[in-house]
Amino acid sequence: MATEAPGDDVNLYGIRAVERTCDLLDTLAASGGPVSLTALAKACGLPKTSAFRYLSTLVARNYVERVGDSNDFRLGVGVYSLQADHLERLGQIARPHLERLRDELGETANMGILVGREVAYVDIVESTHAVRLAARPRDRDALHCTALGKAILARMPLEAAEKLVGERFSPRTERTILSWPALRDDLDRVRAQGYAVDDEENEIGGRCIAVPIPIESPRIAISVSSVTPRLPMDKVPVVAARLRAVAAVIAEEAAGL
Repeated sequence: MATEAPGDDVNLYGIRAVERTCDLLDTLAASGGPVSLTALAKACGLPKTSAFRYLSTLVARNYVERVGDSNDFRLGVGVYSLQADHLERLGQIARPHLERLRDELGETANMGILVGREVAYVDIVESTHAVRLAARPRDRDALHCTALGKAILARMPLEAAEKLVGERFSPRTERTILSWPALRDDLDRVRAQGYAVDDEENEIGGRCIAVPIPIESPRIAISVSSVTPRLPMDKVPVVAARLRAVAAVIAEEAAGL
């Protein structure tokens, strides 16, 4: 008759806990956005109380974020924790360049990273103008209607980009791209010209130019955002050229990380 070591039950439940944790993370990753506690519990075959306990631990470790005071959850920036030191050092390298961009152009400079199926703002240097566009660090935006998102998508193979955005084309304004063929054409333009533009697609009255930082990982981009009167379309190529130069310097300085 076989005997059990004292830790067998612990190991067994530990494995199950890891599996359930992975199930929750996989479900959130596949969703591309916030998912309710009820939906997560159902998808993973867990009681809501158990799902909530797992999620609370993941929230504490920044792998998952709770959306406000709701019972909705989404992937957190901690999913990059295995690269946390790398990302932190990359941010330290980029910060002075973003500050110089803000000072030189007088507009808000941003850095965003791909998290799940959204772009998350990891650093923002705000314009000093009273009227300005500015998100907050850790805010999220959709990929299809933001310059940061499109800059990130444009560096990916088309098949991967299409799979990532799926059919998630929620309208933000009357100018938002709402289909994959239209987005694919826009991504072709991004590749050809070397920069992405959000022309009032995410917010009426706002315009944003972004370029990817040419590194393999993480998928990351920088941008400059402003209100349309201060950033007319004829100024976009000039700002884009400055962004490309800064992105190249950041990539070069980050090469040794």
